[in-house]
Amino acid sequence: MNISAKKLLASMLVAASILSAAGCGSGSDSSGSTASSTGSSAASDTKPAISEVTAVRPIPDDLKFPEGDSLENNIWTRQYESDLGIKLKYKWMTPVAQYEQKLNISIASGDIPDIFQVNSVQLKQLVEDDQLADLTGIYEKNASEYTKNVLNQDGNALLSATFDGKLLAIPKMGSGLGQTNVLWVRTDWLKKLNLQEPKTMDDVIKIAQAFTENDPDGNNKKDTYGFGINKDLWGMFASLEGFFNGYGAYPNTWIEDGSGNLVNGNIMPEMKTALASLKDMFSKGYIDPEFGVKDSFKVSANVGEGKIGMLYGLFWNMGWLSDAKKANPDMTWKPFGIVGTKEGGALAQVPFPVSTYYVVNKKAANPEAIIEMLNLQLEKCFGETAEPGKYNVDQAGNPIFEYPLIYSDAQVKVSKALESKDTSALNAEEKGYYDQIQAYRGGDLSGWPTEMMYGPEGSLAVINGYATNKKVYDNRYFGPPTSTMTQKDATLSQIQLQTFTDIIMNGDINQFEKYVTDWKSLGGDAITSEVNKWNSERK
Repeated sequence: MNISAKKLLASMLVAASILSAAGCGSGSDSSGSTASSTGSSAASDTKPAISEVTAVRPIPDDLKFPEGDSLENNIWTRQYESDLGIKLKYKWMTPVAQYEQKLNISIASGDIPDIFQVNSVQLKQLVEDDQLADLTGIYEKNASEYTKNVLNQDGNALLSATFDGKLLAIPKMGSGLGQTNVLWVRTDWLKKLNLQEPKTMDDVIKIAQAFTENDPDGNNKKDTYGFGINKDLWGMFASLEGFFNGYGAYPNTWIEDGSGNLVNGNIMPEMKTALASLKDMFSKGYIDPEFGVKDSFKVSANVGEGKIGMLYGLFWNMGWLSDAKKANPDMTWKPFGIVGTKEGGALAQVPFPVSTYYVVNKKAANPEAIIEMLNLQLEKCFGETAEPGKYNVDQAGNPIFEYPLIYSDAQVKVSKALESKDTSALNAEEKGYYDQIQAYRGGDLSGWPTEMMYGPEGSLAVINGYATNKKVYDNRYFGPPTSTMTQKDATLSQIQLQTFTDIIMNGDINQFEKYVTDWKSLGGDAITSEVNKWNSERK
């Protein structure tokens, strides 16, 4: 399976979905196959009794089916019925863009199905209205060990779905760790200029200077920039989270203040230190003077053209440079862990990755169905008996379901197999990565992004190192958006972007103090109060 940009983007939003399974999958049906390893009932000669479970669902615009299949009748609905005795019946379906509004109407009227998907605000409302089933005992009794492992891979995910000691929802898992930054550096330029690999923030700045001033591409022109930034500053490709983390700053993250309270990382003094460093780099020409109008896609194009030699970004970023690698096989990159002001590295900020949940109507006759369906799906897609080519690919061959750390887990297994040449422990997905890396090492450049992610020195090895060495800083707030967040976040984000961009592009560094004052008065203080009320109640 080739790693496409679409798949790489999807990996940022890794999720274990339940109801969205119904309506996907390109393989033929296999009624009666066993689900014993999932913790659900094993299939036998006697089919399970059929229980109807109602649901609602959003419909993606690009959803397609094999010939003869539909939302109501497909490989997953048939598997739920044959293995679990669960017959899904949709009360309604609607395009994704209209789902939230239509569900709000259903919630307000009390006309809700047995199982459905909600956002964090809707979850809070349903909890307050006492409309949800307590899943605590059901989860403990029915969830397979594999399912529990998945749902516990982010320590706060289940906590965010727990109210007064009761588990009232199943989080749709995303990967916070998979959204941490790594430092990408062109190592062919390092070698050409006889530079050492970065170990501190001073090294990062020195490399940026050399990549700008010392003609790393050898064309006798001053046409390269040492450090890449996208106009939005955060996320995707050429982002700045990792740079700020190097100075002990945690943008867009709630952090502990040392006295038991939470404060927003955006207004901490360390942010000003990092901004001053970026301002200095910009003034010296290490950063493209037009970065303020270039999004991630445009910056990646400049990188591919050989104009930028270093950036912070996500683990899949080299996937966007696949064509550039084919055009310039001598171009080499390497991911590094986030460095600090002193040797030893820095803490990588980890966003809270869950914003969507699956809930069960308090009146549902079979609340355990939600766990049984998840058990089955995870096993069929990722477990020891998984058949991902049958159950977890769409019509284009891209994976449908993903879950936290599947990529990090795969990196460890693939790297071991590359060393031992023994692939017996790999599942089908992992074997695909192994084969792509072996093909790359044999001269097929299309496998280069896979090497950059899953290889022994790949970006996922860097991310695994964050976890192993406890070099992570989790967002301390994992509740729903507060009332003031809902009203003011967009304004506060815009002020931040304008101020930080002005400072970097030769503005006055003392604008930061005005930014802090404005942030507080325009809603930040109210949000901080709400966040700390949540924090106190949670404790």
